[in-house]
Amino acid sequence: MPKPLPNEWGLEPCLDLINTRWSDHLGSGTFHDRLPSPIWRRAYLKHWGFKVADPDDPRARVRLAHLRALLRRALELHIAGHRLPTAMRGSLERELNRSQLVLRIAGEPSGETLVLKRAGDPWDVVMSDIATSTMRLIGEGRLVKVCANPSCTWMFVDESRSGSRRWCDVSICGSLINVRRHRGPARPKRLASQ
Repeated sequence: MPKPLPNEWGLEPCLDLINTRWSDHLGSGTFHDRLPSPIWRRAYLKHWGFKVADPDDPRARVRLAHLRALLRRALELHIAGHRLPTAMRGSLERELNRSQLVLRIAGEPSGETLVLKRAGDPWDVVMSDIATSTMRLIGEGRLVKVCANPSCTWMFVDESRSGSRRWCDVSICGSLINVRRHRGPARPKRLASQ
């Protein structure tokens, strides 16, 4: 049974949302989903600084599940080097613009500074920020990958200097695949010479 929280959080809130649904890295075909877990939702909202009145709002959970599917498809297209289809761009723009962007003046120790903030319904702010993180990855051309373990669906940003990272976690999927590769396919036994 997987733990209620990931070993580590992703670099963007969209990746943490996408990775709430993943396949068993051992190849059983089983999928796990953390999104229904109140423990995961509260930790996610806290980690990313999202403030909502009700983390257990059932409508928000449904919206998050739809957003998760949309963002995964968008990042899969990005990974494959494809442009987003017009309909998908429209869906993403709706999510990006669920909450209004406003300019605020923030008082800093060194003086006032201008800050761009989101305003409106707290769950709309959450959805917009998560969608924005996806478009930031795509727009900046960040190297997003799916784990090279064919049984794993985990997405991550490859920040290695050479861009050669292959595994979501080298100690889990990397070790598993390397052990399997080392053991190789079962070889037929030799017959003793007569």
